Amino acid sequence: MRYDYLIIGGGIAGVTAAETIREEDPAATIAIVSEEPHPPYSRVMLPGYLKRKIRREQLFLRSEHQFTQKGIDLRLAQEVSFIDAKHGEIGLANRAILGFKKLLIASGGRAKSIPEELRGEFSYRLQTIEDADRLFKNLYKITSPVVVGASFIGLEFSEIFVVHKTPPAILVRGPHFLHEFFDPAGAELLHANFRAHGIDAQYNTTIESAEPKDGGLKVITSTYREIKCDAIAFGIGIERNIGFLHGSGIECGKSGVKTNEFLETNAEGIYAAGDVAEFNDVILGKYHVVGTWTNAFLQGKRAGLNMVGKREAFRRVPSYSITNLGFHITLLGEGGEEGTESVVRIDMPHRQYERFFIKDGILCGAALINRFPDKPILAKLIETRTPVGEYTEQLKDFRFDIGTIPVIA
Repeated sequence: MRYDYLIIGGGIAGVTAAETIREEDPAATIAIVSEEPHPPYSRVMLPGYLKRKIRREQLFLRSEHQFTQKGIDLRLAQEVSFIDAKHGEIGLANRAILGFKKLLIASGGRAKSIPEELRGEFSYRLQTIEDADRLFKNLYKITSPVVVGASFIGLEFSEIFVVHKTPPAILVRGPHFLHEFFDPAGAELLHANFRAHGIDAQYNTTIESAEPKDGGLKVITSTYREIKCDAIAFGIGIERNIGFLHGSGIECGKSGVKTNEFLETNAEGIYAAGDVAEFNDVILGKYHVVGTWTNAFLQGKRAGLNMVGKREAFRRVPSYSITNLGFHITLLGEGGEEGTESVVRIDMPHRQYERFFIKDGILCGAALINRFPDKPILAKLIETRTPVGEYTEQLKDFRFDIGTIPVIA
């Protein structure tokens, strides 16, 4: 089989790219190769399923029949073994060979591996629908959970357990949650909210050992604390699915498949998008990966358009928002990096917080708690590289309206 457009990955980036290409090129042959045995589903909605806010069937974004109707060949449960960029081919684990004129790598990632002694019946992840099904099945019998990791998945795990009236202990390797974005004042606001929901958050702490005890586990932490638990939920990030690129000649960066601002790799006709793409961010002026659902959707759309010849750079301020335990948390741009100063304003009684990151007088990032209406204003300031240095003092006070800062056209 040979396709005009071949896409590796059945997540939101790959599906969006395929559907965008179909809209632009009705006669093209298109295929999606996915390791998953299921039609595409929403990973970002898995926590909602576990909190019983939505039914399992609502997770699925498309049916196989819908792909057939659009003339998109959906190949499920098929693993890619290699890419031959020179000859325009990919090899599958079942030894089939598929050809392509243009290729999109949207293979995403998988949950990071954990030590062997921590794997087993008490260990939980939240990357796939199978992970969610397993936790859903066992939630009723979990009474003393532990959450490991300061990621957004860690926050989701925490709320899942709180909803089921089993507040967890949280073990965080760093000084506090999201320490790249929040200073100690912001971290204390989060910590106070954890306490209010019965969560025992411990920082600068890791698991040193775990052993079976009384039908569960006895966990010993790096701070010599003993915790008895019957579930350990890991929210420690993902590893990009790029093993099949070995020997392909396609360049990888520190974290993923390296692309330019047009989401093109160094191999002609081959693109990357979503969690796996380490792209040239023309707004922040650096190569990095952005592991969010919105980013994957938008990059999938942009990659699809670029693949059919509507070539434009991908421009989007990286952002992530989550509603967690009654708090609305938003991160924009980049956090505290070398050469960056920050300005904080906080209103403890109203549980509001903002931290602005400024480099060479330009706003490059922000962290918000319960200030969601400010998100589009700040995103515009970051995108346009509007100078804000003269407003440093005003930014410390909530009485100052950031919307009054003139945006560069």
